[in-house]
Amino acid sequence: MSIEFMLGLQILADVALCLAILLLIRAVNREIKKRHMGISAKTFSEFSKSIEDSRRSTDYLFNALNEVKQIVSALNEKENRLKTLIKESDTMSEDQKQGDSGHGEKYEDVIKMAGHGLAEKEIADTLNLTEGEICLILDLHRKKNENSYSCNNTP
Repeated sequence: MSIEFMLGLQILADVALCLAILLLIRAVNREIKKRHMGISAKTFSEFSKSIEDSRRSTDYLFNALNEVKQIVSALNEKENRLKTLIKESDTMSEDQKQGDSGHGEKYEDVIKMAGHGLAEKEIADTLNLTEGEICLILDLHRKKNENSYSCNNTP
């Protein structure tokens, strides 16, 4: 074997290797072009639908959060009203504790007015009580003392 033959063989091997590399590069380029052609219409449609679903879900969540915010605001208002009512009831109960002697006076006033012949309605208007309270006081007094006081509207 001569050097010329070996060089010729080496050149043939290099050319064959070069052709193989070129064919591989061409095949890879074709595959890359196929992948880069973009997404299919079906995939794009699914992606668009997913985005739209996401937007609707976000809007729903936003609306729900606004409703929760309104409910919290309403609850805070009610809590403040309850605190105010509790304070008012505390002051009213303290006033009632101090004014318990007034209830005894009202009881005596009802008995005296009924003894003078005033009607339950007149007594109620005068003492700022209800007719039911007047009837109850008179019935209790009657049962206690076995007197003849009774309400006109008692069945």
